Order: sequence, then structure tokens, then C-alpha cells
Amino acid sequence: MSHPLDNPIWSALTSGSAQFSHGTDSCRFIDREMGFFAGLPEYSSDGMQLLQQVCEKGQRVILFPSDHLPTTEGWKVLNDRPLLQMVYSKEFPLSLQGGNLKNLNEKHVPSMLALTELTKPGPFLNRTLDFGGYVGAFDGEILISMAGRRLSPDPYVEISAVCTHPDYLGKGLSAQVMTQVMKGVLEEGKIPFLHVYPDNVPAVRVYERLGFRPRTTLRVYLLEKI
Repeated sequence: MSHPLDNPIWSALTSGSAQFSHGTDSCRFIDREMGFFAGLPEYSSDGMQLLQQVCEKGQRVILFPSDHLPTTEGWKVLNDRPLLQMVYSKEFPLSLQGGNLKNLNEKHVPSMLALTELTKPGPFLNRTLDFGGYVGAFDGEILISMAGRRLSPDPYVEISAVCTHPDYLGKGLSAQVMTQVMKGVLEEGKIPFLHVYPDNVPAVRVYERLGFRPRTTLRVYLLEKI
């Protein structure tokens, strides 16, 4: 039996994130106002052909296959990079850190969009907040760091949108907001995990200090139907 994190998007869209998805037993999509994720049971040539058939011209999708896709015919490839998957080790003690942290809600979306546009942690849309669990650090009324949840392939929950304003780097803010999000995940009996580009060495080091350990390397594709 395959591990749910071997195909995390499909696992999430058919389990913990199913309420945000639509599609069939052969292909599923996240709500378009929340993200670009598309899931297939397997990334075969037939699966990619089906995905291409059901998408609209200009539609963008994000895929996390275990290796290079068998075909990208009919698609414009906007991103194709290795992606390191890391899982939190329960044996690692989680200690909450101080900071001016707040739970983020709809009134914070403009600030969240501005911060993610500046720092580019990955796609963040008007309703990405609906994944839940978002926490932010503030300097006065200014959002300077945040993190939240994304895919939920039971029993795992992805920590995502980790970003800090460039003027506030080196102060441990990412660790603070991540720890708060992780605490909420663990209290629900779930296991935090995340994805990061393996060449982002500073981020990988932060995640390792928080107790995340490498599990496998996938690939991340951003495709646009042509």
C-alpha cells in the first residue's frame, strides 16, 4: 500500500482537503480561488492526457509527481524543479516561542497578499486562507511574517506560505509562526510536513532545527494549458 505522501496532492484531495476539491475518481482539482493543485491517481501518459482534456485553455495546474512527467504535450511548462518533502519528527520537542503573533482572518487577506507578492513563497490567492491555521507576526499593524496550512493528506497537514518581510529577516520570525501553526496541527492528532526547494539551504536549516526531517524528493510542475 502506498504512503499518502508519495502522491500528496491526490491523497489530500481525496481525504483531508476533499471539502475544497472537485472532480472524479480519475482527476481532481482544488477550488480555483484557493490554489492551482490538480491530482491524479498516477502520473501516467493516459492520466496526463485526461488532465489536458478536462482543463480549459489557459488554465494553470500544479502537480507533485515523484519524477519527471511522462509527457507535457499540450502544456506550457512554467516551472519544473525538484521539491524536497520533509516530515516533522514527533521525537523532537516542540517549544513555543514568543512574539507578537495573531491568528489571521479575512480582514488580513490584503496584507497577506502583499507579503506573499513581495516574498514569493508560492501561489497565494484570495481564498488560500480557507485552508486554515494561519498565524502572523506584526510590527504594529504591519504583517511581517506568516505561515499556515495547505494540503491535508490524512493524517498529515502541510505547513505552507512561510514567509518573512526582507527587512525583518534573521530575527527568528519564521520559526515563531511555524511553531504556532505546528502546535495546532499536533493538537488535532495530525503530523506536520512541508515542501521546500532543496537549494533553499537557509530554509531547510530552519526546518531541520524545528524538527523536520527529509522524507523524499518529488518534482513540482506548474503547467498552463495551451
